[in-house]
Amino acid sequence: MRPVHLLSGLVFAASPLLAQVVAVPVVVPAVIATIATTVTRDVVLPEGTEFSVVTVDEMTSKTANKDDIAPMKTDEAVIVGNQVVIPKGTFVRASVADVKRAGHFGHAGTLSLKVESTTATDGQKIPLRASKSSAGDSHMGATVALTVLFGPLGLLKHGNDVKYPAGTKVTVYTDQQITIKVAQ
Repeated sequence: MRPVHLLSGLVFAASPLLAQVVAVPVVVPAVIATIATTVTRDVVLPEGTEFSVVTVDEMTSKTANKDDIAPMKTDEAVIVGNQVVIPKGTFVRASVADVKRAGHFGHAGTLSLKVESTTATDGQKIPLRASKSSAGDSHMGATVALTVLFGPLGLLKHGNDVKYPAGTKVTVYTDQQITIKVAQ
């Protein structure tokens, strides 16, 4: 019984607050109507629009695995007709497309990234295309020379892994034309 009285006491005590809260929805429709009447216009982001993105974290062929997420962000705002359609710092989805570790016999490592998409100011997903591929320093010539000089021990020469430091710039392109709604 006591919890029931306590509960009714709480409801009774809260009822003046509820009366104040109930008065708020009268104002909310006016605010919603104001927001709904915000004027927008369509801006076309052409297919092939070029801009720069940067890696967020360091990535190396020594530690990366195929299909790992490779976080990136836009390095500049993308502007069409004096309207920002992709703000600077917007997250860009990318992944490791291919990776080979540096190996013996002077073989260099490789690391390829696949840039996938980003988001417009109106929340639309924008497909991107680009490929950033690099190979580490190959020591094949040095391996051949070491083999001649030192016999089979020269084959132990190791190639270099690829390293993309945080902030590595990559040029990307929009993969299709997108119509974006922007506030005027």
